[in-house]
Amino acid sequence: MLNEREQERYMRLWTGTQPVVANYIHAVVRDPAAAQDLVQETALVLFRRFGEYDGERPFLNWALGVAKFKVLGFRRDAARSFVTFDTELLDQFTRVWAEAAPAASDQSAALEVCVEKLSARPRQMVRLRYFEALNSEEIARRLGTTGTAVRVALQRIREQLRNCIERQLRLERRTS
Repeated sequence: MLNEREQERYMRLWTGTQPVVANYIHAVVRDPAAAQDLVQETALVLFRRFGEYDGERPFLNWALGVAKFKVLGFRRDAARSFVTFDTELLDQFTRVWAEAAPAASDQSAALEVCVEKLSARPRQMVRLRYFEALNSEEIARRLGTTGTAVRVALQRIREQLRNCIERQLRLERRTS
């Protein structure tokens, strides 16, 4: 059993890594419920085996390795999967994901900052479109406007967010 300090260390490492691991699993397992179960199972394995973790190596790589084996087990158990990767391809995908994850995490953090900078109505449109998965006609009904107006507004908002993200990433590069 981990002592309190080790548990806190695990939680800090897992909290920083969990979004990357979850996105990796969701990318290779198309069933959202199964993918979420695999994320939780991965977290449990990592917690139970945290005493074996070599602190000299990146936690992300270790976590992705455990996730990969969870995915392989899932694939073995679910013979009728729509998307199947051979083991070599999954190994390569895991390596590429580990390399790309830091940049994606930086972009995700920048996006959060930029969405918070939006005024109320554009932020509401983003929430309705991307978090509630409503189409432009449904958003228009909720906001009392037209579908065309929503599509144009969302296009402008996406452009505004893209520019803001680029500025945020440049700012972060200068300060690091």
